[in-house]
Order: sequence, then structure tokens, then C-alpha cells
Amino acid sequence: MGMQYDVKSAYATASGVMVPYRSRLKSFFLGASTTSAATVYFADNITTSATYARASTVATITCYSHGVMVGDWVYVNFDSLTDGLYQVATVTDSNTFTVTVADTGATSGSASIYLDILAVVKVSTTNDVFNLLPGEGILAENGIRVFLENSVPATIYYG
Repeated sequence: MGMQYDVKSAYATASGVMVPYRSRLKSFFLGASTTSAATVYFADNITTSATYARASTVATITCYSHGVMVGDWVYVNFDSLTDGLYQVATVTDSNTFTVTVADTGATSGSASIYLDILAVVKVSTTNDVFNLLPGEGILAENGIRVFLENSVPATIYYG
């Protein structure tokens, strides 16, 4: 493949959709955090509906045909627990897996899950981050969504 000339950019200062259609994340620039160290998550822009049942610090998530494996990362928007990036602890079957949660909110509820995490980046308060992804970049079948913490500005390059 030769040089790609149709690379575009998008800028965000808040979490949300950066590209609403199929594309490849080519590179990104993240400004230093304004308050404390932060984490930025890039995800394929498609959610899967789920339910959860929490016992102590384990949330059992029921999500039809999830396709995750132990050790994978997922971004979960819980209705009553803390939203965030969670590592899959166990997989019971093709519809059920568990994650460890820190809070002790509701014992059950619904959630929206981003199952395809494209990149996770730590940002300090003193250094900007620039990353040029190798090859053709990372394919996001449904667009690119970003989750920003602590007022980190993000610019992505995609095509």
C-alpha cells in the first residue's frame, strides 16, 4: 500500500464520538492532563446492551454473544455503578462474564458495553502524548469513540 493521502483529523475536549462511520485510527495526540494523571480510551463506536448482578466487588454481566475472553478490556456504562474500563475476570459462557468493581452501589441493573477497545493511553500532567500507529492503523468498524478523563484534549488522525 502506498502513501495514504485522505487522512483526516478530529478534535475533542469531552468524551464522545469522534468519527461516526467505519474508519482506521492512524495516530493520536493527547494534551497533558490539567488536574492529575488521566487515562484515555479509544473504542469502536458500538455498544451492546447488558444486565448485571453485583455480589460484593464482582459484577456478573449478561451480554448476548459477547465474544470476550479472560484478560480482555471492556468499557462499561453501568446505570448505577461507576462507569469505566474493566478487565474481564472470568467467562462463564458466550453470554456471561465477570468484572471486578470498586463500588458497592446497586446489586443489579442494566449497562451498555463497548466490547472493542482500540487503545488505552495514560497521560501525565507534564507531558503530551503522540502516537503514530503502525501499518494501516486500527480498524474501527463502527466509528471511533473516545473517553477522556481530567480535561485531556485529544486530536485523532483517521482515514
